[in-house]
Amino acid sequence: MPIASIRSRPACAGKRWIVTKRSHQVDHLDPLIREALSWIMRLKSGEATLADAEQLMDWRGRSAAHENAFRDAVKCWRAIGQALATGRPAPASRRRRALKGKART
Repeated sequence: MPIASIRSRPACAGKRWIVTKRSHQVDHLDPLIREALSWIMRLKSGEATLADAEQLMDWRGRSAAHENAFRDAVKCWRAIGQALATGRPAPASRRRRALKGKART
C-alpha cells in the first residue's frame, strides 16, 4: 500500500476542499521501509493470521537490513500514533537524540 503525501487547498467559497495525492514522492521511500510499513499495517488491520506473523518473522530474518527497516517502521508507527493521540509530534530533543545515535552506527 503506497504512502503518499496529501496536499489540501481551499476551493472558492461555497465549494468543497480539493485533496490531491502527490504520489511521485512515494518513489523516494526506501523499498524495505515501504515493505516494513506494509507488514505493520497488515498486522494492525485486525485481519492478520498466524501465517502472516510467521511470514513476517521470515521476512525480518532475511538480512540485517530487513530487521533494521522493520525496527525503523515500528518507530515511525509509534511516533504517528503518539502524534495522533496528543495532537502534536514527539519533542524535538528526543528526535534529535535518535538521529544522532543513527549517524554513529
